[in-house]
Amino acid sequence: MENFSLRQIKLTDGFFYERQKINAQTTLPAIYTRFSETGRFKAIKCINEPPHSHVYWDSDVAKWIESASYILARKEDEQVRAWYDEAIDDIVKNQCENGYFNSYFQVYKPDEIFTHRHDHELYCAGHLFEAAVASSKYLNDNRLLGVCEKYVDYIYERFVEKKDTKFTTPGHEEIELALLKLYRLTKKEKYKTLAKYFLDNRGLSEEDNIILAQSHIPIREQVSAEGHAVRATYLYTAMADFAQLTNDTQIKQNLEMIFNDIIKRKMYITGGTGSTHWGERYTVAYDLPNYSAYSETCASVGLVFFCDQMLRLTGNKIYGDVLERTLYNGVLAGISLSGDDFFYVNPLEMQLERTKDHLDKAKHTILNRYVYVERCPIPKRVKIFSTSCCPPNICRLIEKIPQYVWYADEKNSTLTLSQYVSSSLSSDFVDATIFSSMPYSGKVQLKINSKGKKITLRIRKPNWSSVSFENEKNGYLTYEGIFENTEINVDFSPSLKKVYSNPLVAENSGKVALTYGPIVLCAEGSDNDFNIFGVKIGDISKAKIEPLCSSPYALNVTLPVSFFEDTDELYSYEQGREIIKTLKLIPYFAWANRKENDMRVWFPNKE
Repeated sequence: MENFSLRQIKLTDGFFYERQKINAQTTLPAIYTRFSETGRFKAIKCINEPPHSHVYWDSDVAKWIESASYILARKEDEQVRAWYDEAIDDIVKNQCENGYFNSYFQVYKPDEIFTHRHDHELYCAGHLFEAAVASSKYLNDNRLLGVCEKYVDYIYERFVEKKDTKFTTPGHEEIELALLKLYRLTKKEKYKTLAKYFLDNRGLSEEDNIILAQSHIPIREQVSAEGHAVRATYLYTAMADFAQLTNDTQIKQNLEMIFNDIIKRKMYITGGTGSTHWGERYTVAYDLPNYSAYSETCASVGLVFFCDQMLRLTGNKIYGDVLERTLYNGVLAGISLSGDDFFYVNPLEMQLERTKDHLDKAKHTILNRYVYVERCPIPKRVKIFSTSCCPPNICRLIEKIPQYVWYADEKNSTLTLSQYVSSSLSSDFVDATIFSSMPYSGKVQLKINSKGKKITLRIRKPNWSSVSFENEKNGYLTYEGIFENTEINVDFSPSLKKVYSNPLVAENSGKVALTYGPIVLCAEGSDNDFNIFGVKIGDISKAKIEPLCSSPYALNVTLPVSFFEDTDELYSYEQGREIIKTLKLIPYFAWANRKENDMRVWFPNKE
């Protein structure tokens, strides 16, 4: 299956339509401002003066350019266009004659090009390639594409022909998936060949033998998710695209095992992955702490990319289910409702006083030695981080959401509706419009015209829906025929549900989380005038659910819960007095948008 182009699908209303408006009006300019203040846009001018560039700053700028390309394709903006043009002009102007471009190495280490495997040269190149594809495809602007084609030639010469570099494969994956995007755009075999080179040579040498970078063994031997979560999902995305292009069944089978390892043993309920700050990585099975959860925003973005490619490769609806869960929860939690503040790390629990204490202790010294303190999450989003890969990553992903709505296999005359986002589709193959009130309700109205052609239409039944459908097949509602402005109405009827964790997840033993449709819910201290850590969840049948269609919070849920009063004793042979309280819940993605306070996703279960 294949995605439709962003030129063919337009969001028309609803939840993600509003997010795209915020993305264009607030997020993209806010990121530009912060990147300008910190010197990232100045860095690509290749000037040796403060603030000095960092090895990965080029990738931040490239993701901004990619995001701007999508946004300008939707609606012209004079200021954004000026920023975009200046950035591209700087890259074109400062590219080396041999094709190389990396602002850090050109200015500070020109004699050390391709000698430091983990200094992000090929990672930055990959993001530059993705930006070039976007600007060429959606703005008909080939300036950056010309830079990248020359750059690929240089990389190919050094790595494949001369083999005179100090490393064989990149320490941070990204270039592999980007090269395949260049190949799909230009059909130049060299790009696919170079991607194959980096994939096939991973894990074959001693210098490659690093589990953090997924190079401990060759890709066709990998069957579990290991190492740095962002690097891993970028690698798996490239592997899935390569398997589709080359019909590599071995890679496909391995990726299915890797994906199952993630969703059955190493993924948070929000779709977050990479549970520890030590290496930002996957750890052992079921190691999913809540307060100290790392769950980097970029890892959730990477998981969306991986799910998309696996859905294209296999057609299996499970990838649409996980994409939906990750998008509404793990990804959106990384950006504020206003669109200009960000989380790098996404915990599933916030104990505010504990966090404040540890953050305060981290600022002090004893006997001129730093005190060891527990790593803890910050309680509010910030404008920028020193490592700011996440903000432009979310920005570009929000613009890509239309690509995840529909998938087509024209050879087999199959059309798949995977995500329920109000939108219009116009193509040679089919025209369609969707009205969806997700995530407020499960009602979907589809109007479709197959232009006189008999097709198979598949509509993904979400895994959270308990509704039975007679025409359900392999998780899809299936229709066949010639559709002439045909209207199809479906109601997946979301409901408040308890979710139980595998008992091997020690922190969640005896606890439940609450979801409504695709939304994971949480409780914040500011909504509840009692200690949310003294609550047990019992019967949820009396819960009140209030969709907030005009609010970015999406919905409020209130339900009676058992609250156990604090006692004067630290330990006691009797439990505190039980009182029935009303607990208010909001979407997890909306927490930390008002003030610093406690938060939790998992609650003790009374039943």
